[in-house]
Amino acid sequence: MQTSFQPQELFMRRAFELAALGRGHVSPNPMVGCVIVYEGKIIGEGFHHQYGEAHAEVNAIHSVLAPNATVSMIRKETGLSPEDLLRQSTLYVSLEPCSHYGKTPPCAKKIIEMGIPRVVVSCGDPNPEVNGQGIKMLREVGVEVVEHFLEEEGQETFRRFFTHMAKHRPYVILKWAQSADGYLSRSQGKPCLITGKSLQVLNHSYRVEEDAIMVGTETILADNPRLNARMFRGKQPLRVSMDLHGKILKYIHTYLTENGLPSTPSPELAGKLPLRFFDKTQQTLLFVDMNRRDEYRFIEEWPGNGSEKLKIVPVKLSTAWPEMAAAYLKGLQKERIGSLIVEGGAALLQSFIVGDHWDEIRVFTSNKDLGGGYAAPRIPASQPCGFEQFGSEWVHIYRNKQHIP
Repeated sequence: MQTSFQPQELFMRRAFELAALGRGHVSPNPMVGCVIVYEGKIIGEGFHHQYGEAHAEVNAIHSVLAPNATVSMIRKETGLSPEDLLRQSTLYVSLEPCSHYGKTPPCAKKIIEMGIPRVVVSCGDPNPEVNGQGIKMLREVGVEVVEHFLEEEGQETFRRFFTHMAKHRPYVILKWAQSADGYLSRSQGKPCLITGKSLQVLNHSYRVEEDAIMVGTETILADNPRLNARMFRGKQPLRVSMDLHGKILKYIHTYLTENGLPSTPSPELAGKLPLRFFDKTQQTLLFVDMNRRDEYRFIEEWPGNGSEKLKIVPVKLSTAWPEMAAAYLKGLQKERIGSLIVEGGAALLQSFIVGDHWDEIRVFTSNKDLGGGYAAPRIPASQPCGFEQFGSEWVHIYRNKQHIP
């Protein structure tokens, strides 16, 4: 049986598509898309491009006023100005228009100023500064507002933002690559490339979509990772790790001593630190024991591409892994990080699983057997929501049942 869609559904789904174009650039703001429709024709489109810049509704309105080719054609047929068309149009937007002055003026006010008579909204904005006020502002001046339109699909679009608002922490994606027989790496801890090129490129595409990527101390020391997106174009994520017991600090001091290098920073020593994590090529954050904070100052001062790219954040130690995971998330929330990929190792992943500090799991499964080593974490109670095959390798995606709207 062929499924038919109402035009209104197509318009809102187009708004969702537009919203996705802002992924990786607007956090901690939500990705928002907007479509303006006159007599069944889309005459304007917009989305939120960049944090701090104009919102979707404003961009859509400006696309009508420019005007675009569709507006120009309708003007020739009807003699109506772009402003006239707006006063006879319906605006479809994936999230409630904002009602407060932030980095930009309120979108609800702009809609009112342009005289748009009807607004269709998918999801309300849980931000305490909005939370129904945008819709109230529109209705108070006579704008017809339709709420909760394709709301379930909208919630999928906004799952990162809604988690950020409701749980006061980033949206957490646990990601690991495992062998066909269920191991993360070999026991001796040597770097071990498990997946093929296709999944490596996919992994880098994931990185540009999220705000931050996190690995544990042992991963930093054993693999010396770059934690960037070399294989996919886009912004680089904030890279995050921790050194709660001074292992990284000891490694660096030993390296400097054995190579006759002083710990005192000087220009000629730029780039000589042994770990890529500290190369200052991208924004980097390291959690450390609050009682040892001063021991890391020489790393901050070490020459590189800019001292502002490395931040040392002290945290209170706990013997409970889940409590430390919560502390990391609290620290990242203060840094306005809206989404986080945790890539390992096993102990760090387990700390997020045990504490139920996760929203999504992505498992890359190779066709290779390792025959032993560090076992991959067990998938906790979850809702399978997707899988894809890349040659003889697989990606499976799971959502936390407790966190699904």
